[in-house]
Amino acid sequence: MEAFHTLDIRNSLELVDSSPEGLDEKEARRRLAHYGPNSLPESKPKPLYITFLEQFKSPIILILLVAVVISFAIGETLDAWFIFAVLLINALIGTWLEHAAAQKAEALKSSVKTYANVLRSGRIRRIEAQELTIGDVVLLESGDKVPADIRLLSSHDLRVDESLLTGESVAVEKRADVVFDDPDLPVGDRSNMLFAGTFVTSGRGKGVVVAVGMQTQIGRIAEMLAQKSEAKIPLIERLERFSKNIAIAVAVASVLLFVIALYRQMETMDIFFLILALFVSAVPEGLPVAITVALAAAAVAMSARNVIVRKLAAIEGLGSCTLIATDKTGTLTLNRLRVEAFVTPEGSIDDPSRMDAALAESLLIANEAHLAEEKNPESLEGDQVDVALAAFALKKAPSLSIWLEYPRAATMPYESEKKMAAAAVQTDEGYLYAAKGSPEVILSLCAVEGPQSERIMREVEAWAAKGYRIIAVARRMAPHGEIEKALREGGFEWLGFAAIVDPVREGVPEAVKACEGAGIVVVMITGDHPSTAYHIAKELGIALSLEEVIDGEALTRWAERGQRAEEIADKRVFARVSPAQKLQIVKAYQALGHYVAVTGDGVNDAPALKFSNIGIAMGRSGTDVAKESADLILTDDAFPSIVNGIEEGRRAYDNIRKVVHLLISTGFAEIVLVLLSLLFAVPVPLLPIHLLWLNLVTNGVQHIGLGIEKAEPDVLKRAPRSPNEPIFERVMLRRIAVGGLYMGVVAFALFYFLLERGYETESARNLTLMLMVLFENVHVFNCRSETLPIWRIRHLQNPVLLLTVIVAQLIHIGAMHFPPMQRLLAVEPISLSVWDDLLLLSLGLIVAMEVEKWLRRKGVDSGQ
Repeated sequence: MEAFHTLDIRNSLELVDSSPEGLDEKEARRRLAHYGPNSLPESKPKPLYITFLEQFKSPIILILLVAVVISFAIGETLDAWFIFAVLLINALIGTWLEHAAAQKAEALKSSVKTYANVLRSGRIRRIEAQELTIGDVVLLESGDKVPADIRLLSSHDLRVDESLLTGESVAVEKRADVVFDDPDLPVGDRSNMLFAGTFVTSGRGKGVVVAVGMQTQIGRIAEMLAQKSEAKIPLIERLERFSKNIAIAVAVASVLLFVIALYRQMETMDIFFLILALFVSAVPEGLPVAITVALAAAAVAMSARNVIVRKLAAIEGLGSCTLIATDKTGTLTLNRLRVEAFVTPEGSIDDPSRMDAALAESLLIANEAHLAEEKNPESLEGDQVDVALAAFALKKAPSLSIWLEYPRAATMPYESEKKMAAAAVQTDEGYLYAAKGSPEVILSLCAVEGPQSERIMREVEAWAAKGYRIIAVARRMAPHGEIEKALREGGFEWLGFAAIVDPVREGVPEAVKACEGAGIVVVMITGDHPSTAYHIAKELGIALSLEEVIDGEALTRWAERGQRAEEIADKRVFARVSPAQKLQIVKAYQALGHYVAVTGDGVNDAPALKFSNIGIAMGRSGTDVAKESADLILTDDAFPSIVNGIEEGRRAYDNIRKVVHLLISTGFAEIVLVLLSLLFAVPVPLLPIHLLWLNLVTNGVQHIGLGIEKAEPDVLKRAPRSPNEPIFERVMLRRIAVGGLYMGVVAFALFYFLLERGYETESARNLTLMLMVLFENVHVFNCRSETLPIWRIRHLQNPVLLLTVIVAQLIHIGAMHFPPMQRLLAVEPISLSVWDDLLLLSLGLIVAMEVEKWLRRKGVDSGQ
């Protein structure tokens, strides 16, 4: 694309073959057909059937589908339909949750269309922005949204808010008459250009459209978003590794089992039954449903805490993140400038009611803000600095708003070269002038002696060093209304200066501190000046020294040197950053091993949101582009809500870990049962249908209660889990081994004892199956904590879990008394005395697990 900021007005018009009067209708239609509509391609809503099919992408679900096929192949249609029904229920739950989240996200989008005033054959027409084409001449005024990329033809006191594109919170001045030499000049410095998606805060302008749709700066960012992100959610990575290991283990075990069975001259169908029993034991059929329930519970909790989840797996990802790269404007701050104090020669005024009327009048006269609603100070609109000054003055007395509408006898709009603005109104005493701007310039207009001037500048420097934007104000009376003459004459009265700040959002400092306590690094990425960014970061506790700050120019040099991630590892504040650089920063931190969560609300944040591990968009102020790129959306735009999300994410992972322990340890016990039956040459203690009953029904009821456990007290006081940590680390494996061996060995011993006592195989299986159900009931309580003794766990804190344990036992007892289930499972009722004996055997599992915890604690205490 041509660098129009390097061309003068005449050459710009020639290049797009247009004129100051604009295009005629016929030519506009021709160009619209050629260049296409002035809009970005919208992502089509994902069809419901695609969302449904995506629920089957998990490797563990693919393994279960293989089990379904094998079951059908060997004639075990009942087992096959049983597994398939569970997978179908899981897919329907996941589809419903993701579809509901997508609908919520869609509801956040603005439905307001953008319009533009355009010159067609010299006449003004109001058309939809998407009908604009290259060469159209557009008229803009305060409050308008810039509809395309535009080269200015004329401007009058034009200032534009480009925060959604650059991250800069202060409106920038725009001038048509300047021309630049550098074709690679940063977007934020191209003062003769207007860019699509930005907003006019004050003044008027006229310009020619030079880029539409995907050719605009926003379009280029959207093009970056079209690239595929390779960042994965930690839970997905862990489950993929877990599923791969299960598949390998089952395959190897099946081959060994097949060889041993052939050596022992077993019937082929018996061998297949044995392998299927092993497969069903090893594969945790209930895990997909359990994970979905745990994530769904977290999604509901997060929704209540102002976080909309667009992708369920992102919940745990947020809990695992090690670094949050956050935008400043609108995320950490309000993006709403405010006068913190006004410093007069007599002292600092932080309560507007204490200032005198002359000062309030001056703040309103040299001001171009206006009231959108008459006599409503809350409805101020215009340049952010003007709005901040006017809001401060009107707190003295709302009736002073008359000065905003008072006819100006003369005005001098703000220009960066002059570093000031001034206005005059006619009164009964003469002409009252008010001037505002840079302290040095305003001070030069005033009759202030040398020592006093030096004292004032020391005060200015002291406030500026705290990160405040300084605007000085002065006034004078004159007998004439010639503003240039009044400024040359000087003699203004120094009123003082306003210390302006973009306020930090409520609760952000506490949220940053909570992140620090949770072992999460917070870095700020902004388009603001390094000094401003540093002082905000220092106030929030993000940075402690200027050594931790780096700006866009230094980042460019860093990229030219090869973009080594280690060079920016200790940086915490990135200032004057472009969208492409923000993306580079995110990728650098990922290369350092971080799981990166990115927050933002603007178009400039969208690429980084998409390519991060977890993208978090702002729901209120965020652009549609940002929301489409994100995994999570904050409905209240509050950074503290991220801490809520982190807590829920960690809680979700803890609960998934508890469920995995429950399911895998009982699955391991079932494997022990199958292998011991082969070793001792007895029938398989439990048939595949029994194993499915245990894994999907009785355990399936219980793990729902386990999946909605409340967060543990220290959840935000521990470091994030290592991104490379497997689900099965040392502690988990040892606990699975102890619990699984106890259940498997005791259950097989019971089965073998019953056979030796002359019980029929089906009767022995009936009692063994009941013992395994009781083991599951008891083991749920062991799974609630890896460290706390069972008697120190507050069991009444989760009444749902207690209820699911009772329901699971009642379901099995009911099946033993219900004829159709008796035939399906080959079970029969048992006496209360036998049930008591089996319960006593199952309670031994608690003793075994408590001994394991005690030995582990003893080992930790002794430093082993």
